[in-house]
Amino acid sequence: MTRSEFLAPLIGSPWSWQSQNCWDFAAHVQRELFGRTLPQVVVPGDLSKRWVLEAIDAHPERALWQEVAQGPQGLVRASDGALVLMAHLRMPAHIGVWLQPEARVIHCSEQHGVCCETVLALKQMGWRKMTFYEPK
Repeated sequence: MTRSEFLAPLIGSPWSWQSQNCWDFAAHVQRELFGRTLPQVVVPGDLSKRWVLEAIDAHPERALWQEVAQGPQGLVRASDGALVLMAHLRMPAHIGVWLQPEARVIHCSEQHGVCCETVLALKQMGWRKMTFYEPK
């Protein structure tokens, strides 16, 4: 299966809290496209912004990834398959995967399901803070 044959059918797939949230989707893309296994994260039913931030900061998986500095004017220097941690006023943390050849971030949101968007489009939607991480 080619990369585009894998990616194309994903676009528009619905978001699901228990089976296809942003982390589950990023883990699926990492496994299928890049051969990386990300751990399952159990999300509590009474999810809070504080829990999200603490879980991301304290999770042992984070130590296996390193932040990639952005270039001038926000130029993305991350390699294909980098994880993209995003923050929005209404959502403290959201994750996607950087697709370098396509110059897009693929992610799964509650509002739109699976989307593949440019960094500029994400910023225009309010995802002001984006941090890229590559495996160490």
